[in-house]
Amino acid sequence: MYKKVFLIVMTGMLVVCLTGLISVTGLAKTTISIWTAYPEMHEFQKLAGERYEKLNPGIDIEATLFPQRALEEKVAAALPAGQACDVLDLGTMSTYPYYEAGLFEEVPADLVAWLKENFPPAAIKYSTVPGTNKLYTMPNYISLKVMFYNKDHFKEAGFTTPPETIEEQMMYAEKLVQYDAAGNPTRVGLDLRLSGGGFGTSQKYWCQVMIPYGTMPIKAVGDKWQAAYDDEWGQKALKYYLDAVYTYKVESFEVKSDAEGFGLGVTSMFQRESWVIGYLRDNAPEINYGTFLMPKGPRGWGTIGNMLGICVPKSSDHKKEAWAFAKWLVNDENMVRMFGESGWQPYRANVDYSSLYKEAPAIKGFVDALGTPGHEVIDYELISPVFEIHSRLAEQLMIDFKKPELRDPKQLAAAISDMAKETNRILDDYDLLAK
Repeated sequence: MYKKVFLIVMTGMLVVCLTGLISVTGLAKTTISIWTAYPEMHEFQKLAGERYEKLNPGIDIEATLFPQRALEEKVAAALPAGQACDVLDLGTMSTYPYYEAGLFEEVPADLVAWLKENFPPAAIKYSTVPGTNKLYTMPNYISLKVMFYNKDHFKEAGFTTPPETIEEQMMYAEKLVQYDAAGNPTRVGLDLRLSGGGFGTSQKYWCQVMIPYGTMPIKAVGDKWQAAYDDEWGQKALKYYLDAVYTYKVESFEVKSDAEGFGLGVTSMFQRESWVIGYLRDNAPEINYGTFLMPKGPRGWGTIGNMLGICVPKSSDHKKEAWAFAKWLVNDENMVRMFGESGWQPYRANVDYSSLYKEAPAIKGFVDALGTPGHEVIDYELISPVFEIHSRLAEQLMIDFKKPELRDPKQLAAAISDMAKETNRILDDYDLLAK
C-alpha cells in the first residue's frame, strides 16, 4: 500500500518537474499554422516564420503549401469542420463566401486602424464587407497586372517607347509579329490569354479590353447585380480579341504563350503579374525586357488587382497570436523581403522598394501601377457567386475566341447577349439579380 502511494507521489512530482522543464527550456510553444497555394510565398513564409520565432520564443510557425485546387478543397472541408489553419493566405474571391457563412473572424479594430493608415484605399475597399465598415481580411499582396515587352523586338521594329493606348498596342503588334512562308505567326506581336481555363482567362480579358472600353463583368444595381457588358462596349471588347487573331493575325493559338512563350522569345508583349520577373531571372535571363502600364482605352484606364489577403478562421484557438503574426508579416522589412524573395507584389505602397530596382528594374513598373494618378486598380466583387460568374464567363470566351464569324456585327451582338444571359442566370440562382 505504502509502495503504491509512494509511486503515485513520485509520478506526480515527475510530472511537475517535466512541466517546469518544458517551461524553462521553451518547449511549450503556441503553434500558429499558415496555409498558402503559392510555392514562392510558401518559401517566404517559412523563412519569415523562422525570423518571427526568434523574436517570439513562445511561438512556433508552421507553414504548409498546397496546390491551388487542393487548398480550395482543403479549405472547403476544414473550415466548416472547425479544423482549418490559424492564418489563411488566399484570394478574396475564394474567401468571402466563407465569411458570409460565418467562418472567419473580423479584423480587430486596432489592426483596421493601422491598415487604413498604411494601405492604399483600393486595398481597404476590397477587404471591406459591402455595406459596412468591417474588414474580414487583411490586405497582404496583390496579383496586379501590367504589360511585359521585349525591348529587342521593339528596337527591331523601330519603337522607342511602349504603346499608351489599346489602338497603339494593336498597331505595335502588327509590326512586331513575324510569319513563316505560309503566313502563320511564328512570333506573336500581342499574346492574349486565349486558353488556360478557370477564371484566369476572363480575368486577363477583363483587364486587357473590358477596362479600356469602360465595361465590367457585373455591376451593382441597388443592393443587387446584373451583367454589365451586353452593349456596344462589350462587343468592342470581344472584337478586339477576334481582330487580333483573325483580322490582323498578330496572335495565334499555335504559338507558345504566356511566360514560357515570352521567355522563348516568341512573344513580344503579354500581360502578367510580378512573379514573371523571378521566372525570367531563373529561366530566361537573356531576355531583355521591360514593363508598362495596361494601355488606356476610350472609356477607361486601369488594371485588375486580384488581392490576396490574410484571414483568421473562427475555429482558431490562437486568434490574438495569429493576428499579431499577420501584422508583423506586412511590416516594412517584410514587404521588401516578400517582393525580392517571392516575386509577389506587396499591396503596401508606402514602403521604399528602390533597393530592389537595381537587380530587377521591372519591379518599378509594378510599384508605379499602385501610385499613378488616374490609373485605377479594380478587384473582384464581394458576392457569393463571383467565382462561378467569372469561371463560366471564361469558358464561354474560350469557345468564342475560336469563332472568326463573330466579327459579323449581328453574330457578335448575339454572342455577347448569350454570355450576359448566363451571367444573369447565375445571379438569379443566388437571388442577387437586379430585374
